[in-house]
Amino acid sequence: MIRVKQANPMHTIQDLGRYGFASQGVAQAGPMDSLSACWANSILKNAVNSPLIEIGGGGFVVEFTTPVNFSITGAWGDFTLDGKPLIGPGRHLAHAGSVLKIGRLSSGLFTYLAVDGGLHVEPILGSVATCRRDSLGGLTATGLPLSSGDELKYEADQLRPLKLIPRRYLDSYVTPLVCDVILRNSDNFSSIATDLFFNQSYTVAKEQSRMGYRLDGQSSIQSNRPRYSVPIPLGGIQIPPSGQPIVLMRDHQSLGGYPMIGTLTRRSLSLLAQRSPGKVVSFRPIQRDEAVAEFYKYQQFFGDFR
Repeated sequence: MIRVKQANPMHTIQDLGRYGFASQGVAQAGPMDSLSACWANSILKNAVNSPLIEIGGGGFVVEFTTPVNFSITGAWGDFTLDGKPLIGPGRHLAHAGSVLKIGRLSSGLFTYLAVDGGLHVEPILGSVATCRRDSLGGLTATGLPLSSGDELKYEADQLRPLKLIPRRYLDSYVTPLVCDVILRNSDNFSSIATDLFFNQSYTVAKEQSRMGYRLDGQSSIQSNRPRYSVPIPLGGIQIPPSGQPIVLMRDHQSLGGYPMIGTLTRRSLSLLAQRSPGKVVSFRPIQRDEAVAEFYKYQQFFGDFR
């Protein structure tokens, strides 16, 4: 099993999310960076929706009580196994008593830890995804994050040697990010407002959480649409009265009254999730058919992608 020796409130159990309950106000939850989470299971040949650990902000220490292959993906930094640095994202081998330390991050915000066969966690409403807002999921099924002393069970398969994720599949989380946006045509943004949105850059604000990321731009965006509550999607880009965008993340509410200018593709949402405050973000429009084709490409590659 995995024995947690150090954790913080941003360390949670996730799978690809809780679907089919939005009409009851239940958030999807799931990994902030679903690309990295899918890689963590894929490199182990796990089912892509197997439970894993999302480690936000580093500062995580665990002991493996029995030998197992594990994977580390996503944000990177000062990572050691039994005091020796890990050389990169991919599949690694832990012996009985091995200690994994996820220290200070140098790139990105969310790291993913998976083990062979996935963690044994009981689902609630079809998912183990931790959502503190809804008090659902996680080790206790009540939405609590991991804490020191928690123990997570797994059944190790045949041990295999080191295997790193090919470099061509690894994304940078420090370079300026250009996000692909599917425009929403029903919220009455003028062509001037839309052009302004696409022709300026933003910085990620300090106000970021699993519910949403605020962005700061030099010029504000305005909509002519009256405000009323409508269903809102994961990755939706709301424009509140301040005129500064809010991107809806994994634990977002089901309904919202702010007008939406568009929706991020799932790949862009994953890459944005890894950006810390002050990082530069801009947007470009993408045709719906192109976005759907990209989504299906990831579905085929991983076997599932959400």
